[in-house]
Amino acid sequence: MKNDKDLHYKSATELVAALADRKISSTELLEETISRIEIFDKKINAIPVRDFERARAIANAADAAIAEGKRLPLLGLPMTVKESFNIFF
Repeated sequence: MKNDKDLHYKSATELVAALADRKISSTELLEETISRIEIFDKKINAIPVRDFERARAIANAADAAIAEGKRLPLLGLPMTVKESFNIFF
């Protein structure tokens, strides 16, 4: 699944199953997601505040939790959240 060209068209259910089955890691999935953000977001500016380093740390923690057998509904799945307040770093 790591080189699956249709990876970006998989459902959340399919991706969570692949994470649980260890066909792909959260870290790998995140890097694919970041790559697409960097390619496509220049035109649409959907993700104005990027915190990729913290996302990488969380992905590493998710991979460790999955390796220990932990299962949660969205564990390891990269996602964005629309912020309704101004955030300044």
